[in-house]
This record gives sequence, C-alpha cells and structure tokens, in this order.
Amino acid sequence: MRFTIFTFFFLTLFLFTQDGEAFRCGTPYLKMELGHQPTSEVPTAPAPPAAPALQIGFQRPFFAIDFARKQQYTINATLRASGPHCYIFVEDSEWRETVTPLTVQNIQRAFDSATPADPRRGIYDILTDNFDTPPDIDGNQKVILLFLGIRDIGNFTVTAGYFMPIDQQRGILHHPTLGPIRSNEADILYLNSKIRYANSAEIEAVIAHELQHLIHWKHSPNEEIWVDEGCAGYATFLCGYNLYQHIQAFQKTPNISLTDWSQMNQTHLLAHYGAAFFFMQYLHDHYGGTPTVAAIIKNRLDGINGITHTLAARGMPNKFSNIFSDWKVANYLSTWYPLGNVKTPFRYNTSIPVIKPLFSHDTYPATGRNRPLANFASHAIEYKVANAGQAGLTLSFTTQRNTNVDIKVAYLYNTGEVLVESLPLKTTDGTTTLDIPTFGTIVQRLMFIPSLHVENQSFSQQSINYNYDADEGILGTYITHVLPNSVHPNYWEIIAIPSEATVAHALTVTLTYQNRTLHDAKPMVYIQNNKQVTYRYAFHLKPEIVPTIVAWRITRGDTIVDEGVLED
Repeated sequence: MRFTIFTFFFLTLFLFTQDGEAFRCGTPYLKMELGHQPTSEVPTAPAPPAAPALQIGFQRPFFAIDFARKQQYTINATLRASGPHCYIFVEDSEWRETVTPLTVQNIQRAFDSATPADPRRGIYDILTDNFDTPPDIDGNQKVILLFLGIRDIGNFTVTAGYFMPIDQQRGILHHPTLGPIRSNEADILYLNSKIRYANSAEIEAVIAHELQHLIHWKHSPNEEIWVDEGCAGYATFLCGYNLYQHIQAFQKTPNISLTDWSQMNQTHLLAHYGAAFFFMQYLHDHYGGTPTVAAIIKNRLDGINGITHTLAARGMPNKFSNIFSDWKVANYLSTWYPLGNVKTPFRYNTSIPVIKPLFSHDTYPATGRNRPLANFASHAIEYKVANAGQAGLTLSFTTQRNTNVDIKVAYLYNTGEVLVESLPLKTTDGTTTLDIPTFGTIVQRLMFIPSLHVENQSFSQQSINYNYDADEGILGTYITHVLPNSVHPNYWEIIAIPSEATVAHALTVTLTYQNRTLHDAKPMVYIQNNKQVTYRYAFHLKPEIVPTIVAWRITRGDTIVDEGVLED
C-alpha cells in the first residue's frame, strides 16, 4: 500500500500474484493521512423512499476514483445480475471483455448462497449473521457490487477493490485535496474487473473483505486502520477464503508494527495485513471467539480503546499491552510446537502461523547492535546450544529507553516443557541482564522477545534502538577483594578474580545503604593482562556515609557471585 496525500476514504486490500504484482484494497488511503471525513458543500438531503426493484439491463452512471490522477470521474454501468442481497453492475466497457455472464453468476452465488465455509450460506448471510447488517443509504436493502476497470497508479501495485465512505453521505462533499467530490449515495463495493483474479475465488475474498468495511463503517466510521483491516481479514477467513498471501508476508516480516501503518512500504506491503489478521485470530482464540470480534466491530470506540472496552464489557478485562505481549510470544513460539509443550496463552487454536525468530545464534559470543524496534512491534532472538559441552549463558540487553519496554523470555527444557517469564528492565538506565547457568544441560533453547508499548496520543511514531550480547560458559568461582584507597579518602575498589579460566562474563555491582540503593547493577570493568583476568569496579562514597553499613553485591545476571559489607 502506498500512503500519499491521497489517503482518506479507501481501505485497501493487498494480494500478490504469482508473478509478483501486488493487488491493493483501496479503503485506508485519505482516511489515514488526513484523519477526518469530507465536509458537505450542500445541505444533507432527506432520505429517499424505498427504492423500487431494478430490472436486469438497467443502466446508470457511477462516480469512481482515478488513483493515478487523484480525481473523480464518471463511468456508465449496466445491471447484469440481481440476487436477494445484491445488485451486480458492470462497467459497460468491461462487459464480455473481462467480466462475463459466468463471472456475475458465480459472484451472485457466492454473495447470496454458498461459500467455502458453508455451502448453504453466502458471504452476506455469514457476515450479517455474525456482525450486523450493512447500512442502507439507498433504501433498496441490497449491496451494489460494481465491477469496473479501476484507474490505478500502476507500477508494482493494483487496487483490487475498495469501499468509499463518502457514498454514505449525500450530495456534493468537499475533500481537502481533491476538491468537490460527488457521493453515489449507495452501498457500493468497487471491484477491479481488470485483474486476472476477477473470475476466481480471489475476487470473492475481496468482496468479503470490503463488505466487512461497509458494516464496520456503520458502527465506527473513524475506526483505526489496523483494527478495521484485521476485522476485514477475519471476515474473509470466516467465509472460508484463502489468506495465504497475508499469512506468508507476515511470516517473512514479523517485526512490523501492529498499530502503525504510516511507515509501511511496498516491500512489506502485506505483512501489516497479516499481523492485523493474526491479532484478531488470537483474540478469537483466547477472548471469546467470533462474538468478541463482532463486538469490536460494533463498538463505537476506536483502536486500542475499542478493543479493551469490548473485552471489559464481555467480562474479560485486560490491558492492551498484556494482550500484545502474550500475542507476540504466541507468534514466535509457533516454531517450538514440534519441540515442546507450548501452553495457553502462548499458542493459537485455529490458524497457526510459523514465524521464525528475527535473529538466531548457536555460536558465542553473539552480538547485535542498533536494532530498530517500532512501537507495538516485536523481535525475537533465539539462542541454541552451541555444542554438547556447553554449560551456561549470560545475556545482556540495553536500550536508550527505560520505560514501556516489555521483555518476555521463553525457555525450552530437555523435558519438553516450555516456560515463559517476564524480564524487568532496569528503569534507571534501560538495561537488563540474565544468567542461565543450566543452559546446555537442562535448558536447550531460549527465546528473548522484546517489544515497545507506548499508548499515548503519539504512540504510533515511537521507536527504540537496542543492543544485545550473549556469552557462554559456566559462572565458575571468584576471589573477591574490597579495598579502600590508601591515598584518597572515601574512594573504594571492588575486585573479583576468577579462580579458573572462563570466558568473559558481564559482572555487575550493586551498593545499598540503609535500605537505599547507591549504585544499581553497575558493570565491572573486564581487564586481561596476559593470562590473568580481573574484574574491577571503583567508586566514591560521600563523607557522611558509614562504610561499615554499606552492603555490596556482585552478580552475573540473576546469579550472585559474592556479597558482603564494606569495612574500614
């Protein structure tokens, strides 16, 4: 999807053909960039009386959008099929060129009568039974499926279809970029007749996707794009249509933001759609199934607030950050299903993605530097045993932000058990360390999964960079010395000397005084002189501090190396 100034009333759907061309749904365009609906230039007209039934062969003009020129234009179309819930119009120049009588016959059957999910119910019945009926601005109790040759930007992407919210208003409206825009004053789904999938099930999937947008607009016209698109993907899945391309794209690029679509590019075109779909699928699996997704669609609140409010109203209150944290773990642990027992809430029950960790290491030391992480995106760093003799692993993680960073760590034990725990980030300096002395013996694999969770008004634009390090080896034993400086009063040194040769470890020192922390997990300096290794930490105490009641502790990750009290 390309987000240009032309981003207002199109929620667009993307698909990839086998030869690389991407199909786009047109709906999130102007809506996303400008953030408001067009204003009316004329007084709102009264609702017309119920429309009479139209006969096959009925002709009428429609206002459509030229994506390339960013302007509106008019087409002439003829009614080619009619069903209990739809009228199918085809642009006259496309009839029998790209759209045939068989095309409209198959589309009418899919919309009104039969879908892959249920041979007795069409797209309309499945979605309206579960979500709600669509609006009916034209009073005919039907949805218009308009096949037309969408004038597109070309290049890499093609608009497969769109829903225009401006059609739900009346008269002439003023758009900030396009100027006067005319509403068709009808419930229309625009479908591209020129794509090669126009005569296959793929276009039926587009119809299900766009019908959800129409229904969702009725309840929440300003819904955030990621929620609306996630629900649209879920609607397609509910009707039994293939979401393979969305799934595949997210599996290839799982580190994109769930909530921020403003930075997406053509390379990651479909990954956002896949992420949004799988998040709704996760809510389905763990928070009440289809009725919960339907309640999200009907909720008047938008975005994160709409989801948390819906869950609370259904007796399942939870913070969005907590849900996202569990969801990110469920995504990355999908590759561990054959290896161990991944338990709820860290697994899917229906559609299961196979998402590989972003970084994987089996030789050490391992290092990552300046890894960018967007808000409500997640990374995963997997650590595997390097060799049969490996014992112990020390991890460190550092970022410039000391709040709103969520870290989950998953352990795969040699028994097949999978344990997931939260790892707190030190709020003083944005760092954390983890020591796993049983890595290589009891723990066979480890997954480190960080994400950023900021929910303020500008949360979409938040991001961090982080560094990580991993060293192997057992902790060993250390000889510690606590030494006052003989020349400079109030200066001290703590020295730790390993009693046997080990790899370099991340040792830290913490000082406390009268239940107050003076120094919190400060790193010791690693010094190697020939074969002699020393860890050193120098510090200064204020004159009023009594050294004999200053407690010190040396740790490697969560493991205590040594501790004691300073002495004069």
